[in-house]
Amino acid sequence: MMLGFFGKLFFGFLEVVGALALIGFWQKRKSPSPKDKDGIMPQETIDNVLAVKDRFNRARYMDRDGE
Repeated sequence: MMLGFFGKLFFGFLEVVGALALIGFWQKRKSPSPKDKDGIMPQETIDNVLAVKDRFNRARYMDRDGE
């Protein structure tokens, strides 16, 4: 059976998509379930983001920059 150039290209594309699907399925099974985690992000990370967005906080500690 002659596939031609586009047939080979199509089956190559399907192989790549299948390989990526297998890798994604393997990573999903390997990762811990959301029930095991406390939340999406730790509270410390959320506090750091809020501190960066606070203009007054940055102005208050500007003299300690780089410590």
